[in-house]
Amino acid sequence: MLTLIWIFLAANILCVLGTNLVHVPCDDKIVEKLSRLAVTYINEDRQTGYKFALNRITNVQAHQQGLAGKIYYLDLDVLETKCHVLSPKSWKKCAIRPFMETQISGNCNTTVLHTPEGFSYLYSYDCTLFPDPPEKLRLTCPVCPVLLPVDSNEAIATARTSLLKYNIQSTLPVSLTVNTITRASHQSSPVSASFVEYTIQECSFPEVQCEPGNKGKEPVGFCVGEVLGPDHGQQDVKVSCEIFHPQVHVVIPTQQEEKSTTLSKTPTHNIRHISEPTFQDVGKDTPRLVEPVYQAIPAGPAPDAALPASSSESSESAETSSSEELSGSVRAVKPPLNFRYAPRRQRRQIPTPPPHSPVFLSVFPSVPSPFRSCPGVSRYTTV
Repeated sequence: MLTLIWIFLAANILCVLGTNLVHVPCDDKIVEKLSRLAVTYINEDRQTGYKFALNRITNVQAHQQGLAGKIYYLDLDVLETKCHVLSPKSWKKCAIRPFMETQISGNCNTTVLHTPEGFSYLYSYDCTLFPDPPEKLRLTCPVCPVLLPVDSNEAIATARTSLLKYNIQSTLPVSLTVNTITRASHQSSPVSASFVEYTIQECSFPEVQCEPGNKGKEPVGFCVGEVLGPDHGQQDVKVSCEIFHPQVHVVIPTQQEEKSTTLSKTPTHNIRHISEPTFQDVGKDTPRLVEPVYQAIPAGPAPDAALPASSSESSESAETSSSEELSGSVRAVKPPLNFRYAPRRQRRQIPTPPPHSPVFLSVFPSVPSPFRSCPGVSRYTTV
């Protein structure tokens, strides 16, 4: 076993020497900006689970690529938040899941290309998550809830019970049903309680005919529910839901007397192409998912910045470029079209010299950093 470890370390050292990789301090300004931007890219690219928050920069290596820029190999420690990946909320504003709820931490090997123009592209990432073991939680907190399988009968019953209460109290013109249960837990003392988190989808039919996980249905929100008490007659049900992309009322002065027009906010799952919002006429016979809070938008063409964010991609990236990248001397912002790196294709009919293409390593480098700043300081306090 010791021989294999030495062979692995020697191979990594030879790889570093052969490719001219250079270690970078973990407290470098451009590294900190690229790390935050990389976590934003990772959260935008994922479609299931919860958003990650950057906890610590463990190791950084850079590879100069001439006119193409520089490739950064970022070894990042992340923590799971309470925000679903489809939520428009930025990961910086999401609460970290506490130790009492079985905290989940992880590591992401991320490769980012930083161009001379200041744009940063995500080439690849590989994240490994490690939930806290239940025996560790029991030793520290004997009464804390433990995780349940998301497909267990208790988890399904808790989700349906809590969503039923939400549908009864909701003012939305449509019914909602469970799409996917993402997390479930149970505690026996001091009071029997079940906790569940799940995505929801819009129901086209009455609730009794709308089955969870219908094909073609997209999640429209995320709910957190809990059921306290063992008996159905004495249960205390609590639920709170977040609608990801509620519709926004549009008030046009020239058409106030005509039928109303709403701005459709449809979540885009293909993050490589950001579609512009379209205006649609909504009739009286078609119920639509509209949030009780409306915003008035003036008539006429308006710049894109005046429109509400239509996805987590636009909101997080706008915040990153304004509050972080533009405030420092080093520019590291999101590209205007797509943050995923894609090699350029050369047209055969145009006899122009091919552009300089970066060369990415097939194996993520893992040579320990010689700098004392690596690993960096943890942003969050964990047990």
